[in-house]
Amino acid sequence: MKRIQQNHCRKRTTASIKIAALNIRGHGVINPDNPDNKWLHARQIMNQKGIGILVIGEAHMDAERRAEIEHIHGAYLKIYFSRLPNTANAAGIAFALNKRITNTKGIQTYEVVAGHALLLEINWHNNERLSILGIYAPNASMQDNATFWTKVQDFFARNPRIRKPDLMLGDCNVVEEPMDRLPMRNDTNGAVDALDELKSLLRLEDGWRNTYPNTLQYTFMRTTRDQTKHHARLDRIYNKTSISDQLFEWKIESPGIKTDHDMVSVRYTSESAPMMGRGRWVMPPHILYDSVIKDFIDTEGRKLEESFETPQDQDWNADENIQTKWMDFQSRFTTLARERTKIVVPRLEKEIRTMANQIDTISNDPHLMEDERLLSTTVLKEKLSVLEQKRHRSTREMTRVGNHIYGKTISRYWSQQNKSKTPRQPLTRLKILEPELPNMSYAEGIPNGNAAEREPTARYETNSQ
Repeated sequence: MKRIQQNHCRKRTTASIKIAALNIRGHGVINPDNPDNKWLHARQIMNQKGIGILVIGEAHMDAERRAEIEHIHGAYLKIYFSRLPNTANAAGIAFALNKRITNTKGIQTYEVVAGHALLLEINWHNNERLSILGIYAPNASMQDNATFWTKVQDFFARNPRIRKPDLMLGDCNVVEEPMDRLPMRNDTNGAVDALDELKSLLRLEDGWRNTYPNTLQYTFMRTTRDQTKHHARLDRIYNKTSISDQLFEWKIESPGIKTDHDMVSVRYTSESAPMMGRGRWVMPPHILYDSVIKDFIDTEGRKLEESFETPQDQDWNADENIQTKWMDFQSRFTTLARERTKIVVPRLEKEIRTMANQIDTISNDPHLMEDERLLSTTVLKEKLSVLEQKRHRSTREMTRVGNHIYGKTISRYWSQQNKSKTPRQPLTRLKILEPELPNMSYAEGIPNGNAAEREPTARYETNSQ
């Protein structure tokens, strides 16, 4: 009974968790007012994107630096790390756990390869346990890279009682296929074969590549000595083949901080989780500044107020009363707001979205020569990185100003910041399928064949809990 309690997640967590990996290219500085404070930005990224577990490569972490970070961000982050034996100023792998949405009790870690591979086991939801292997593979030479994968394989061969990872993610510093590099080329067979042997032992597969088999996208960009740019998909997420159906929302995105790597992420859901709908629609705040929305609220809102002040008949009308008028106003406003949301987009958001679409189109255009794709992708990715950093700084500045104004006074902002964030309990409903209509002849008004086939309409009970 005691063991069951230890393996049970006491924290109320959602039935899915977002897991990501990012190479931050060094520790940065601790001073929170310094723009090179990378851990402050890492915490912001985790909060904005709803990341529960972030694997950080090139963390340059030691016990003293972790203590300094947790002294500042201890209410939000829990950090586990592995460093090189001789220095903390190179390599290093770390896990950052978001305390707001992730369980941080009962964590078990194993140092697989010092400074390069760390295994973390977590009771992430109810009695479900998850094993994650965070990696930062050596990049000094392909021989070192091959040796690293062999060391990881030897660790699990020597420790058969340790749970094998459900996910392995991080900076691999090697690609398995030429298409994952631009310009295309094969990597050394020794490193690729060693990684393939490890995948076979752990029964892992490249989930993003299986989801997007023909898509070209890159996570790393470097400048060579002759000033040409090279791209590669070095950052990857491998998953056990048995949990492929529980993974979704595969993403490669620019993090908005100073690094030469993009962030890779995926969402993992509980095997016992119910089917979740899309949730309630929420109006984005920027739409309130739209002139069409303002005019509607002013004009229609005044008409609604005047109708409320009009004396009502003694006999209550079920079809036209204050409640139905208010419901009609809300319905029309929501319809208009949804339409305007598709049209009115903040300029920065629109530029980022357009740039990302252009990169995706050019990278996967079979009619372009490789040199053309390389040049265009490089220019656009550099511009996208600048825009993402601008958005990141803007969000950071808005948060800083808001905290300066409202953070030291008793207000809704203050209370929201200081109360625990717990996910809401989902309300379950039973899905009812309408019976399919039988095929009818033209004489009966409905044609036979495919034109008469109709998919069942989904309805839901309203009172079930």
